[in-house]
Amino acid sequence: MKTPEDVIDKISDKLPYSKAVIRSVISKSFIELKERLSRKEMVMLRGFMKFVCAGDKKTKTLSMEDYKQLKTKDK
Repeated sequence: MKTPEDVIDKISDKLPYSKAVIRSVISKSFIELKERLSRKEMVMLRGFMKFVCAGDKKTKTLSMEDYKQLKTKDK
């Protein structure tokens, strides 16, 4: 995926919503993320990812492969 439209196209292929609705949801999600991070709040999307401001980062950044290995160690 190279452009936002690629993301929107891929999502619209899998969900029964119009591209306009999908574009709106994605846009509003990233606006909210940006606003919260600008206030130096941590944002965690459970089961997906955790976002922190780079300057405030106190934890190690994990690749998706590292994250998957951590999840499998708990089982």
